Amino acid sequence: MNKNLLITVSLFLALTFFLPASSFALMIEKSAAELAQDAKAIVQGEVKSVRSYKGINGVIYTRASVVVNDVIKGKNIKKNITVEYEGGEVGDVGVRVEDEPSLEKGEQVLLFLTNSFWRKNVYYIVGGVLGKYAICSDDTVRIGSSCDEEDEDGEERQTLEDLLNAIKNTE
Repeated sequence: MNKNLLITVSLFLALTFFLPASSFALMIEKSAAELAQDAKAIVQGEVKSVRSYKGINGVIYTRASVVVNDVIKGKNIKKNITVEYEGGEVGDVGVRVEDEPSLEKGEQVLLFLTNSFWRKNVYYIVGGVLGKYAICSDDTVRIGSSCDEEDEDGEERQTLEDLLNAIKNTE
């Protein structure tokens, strides 16, 4: 009996303390107003380039170069910034992280960002897929995905103007 209890407790502790934190990640739904409060910067711009690489920890990351056309929130935001996120393709190996958005070259976006503590001019997207809005040619926005993807049944698109008003009303 004691042996079974010891094995159970050991297994529980091993799973609790030694699994990566991302194994326990949950996506918490947040509004644009809540994201605006969490973000250090909010920018509107165009994705100029996207490059994936394998980090020293073996995880694939992607760096996107974004030309900032408008700073909605934040100070000292440069015209060209780097946005980094987990996932991407290196060679014939691809990784897609479910709650992380991906950026595409040429895409017009509105991004909720936080800055890197270690690297200047490098930002991370706040709120996972909720922190990326693709700006479509009809001035509507899509949360987390690109404008080219099919709308899900019943999905309503928000206008860029309504999104900007929701953000500005939080200030």
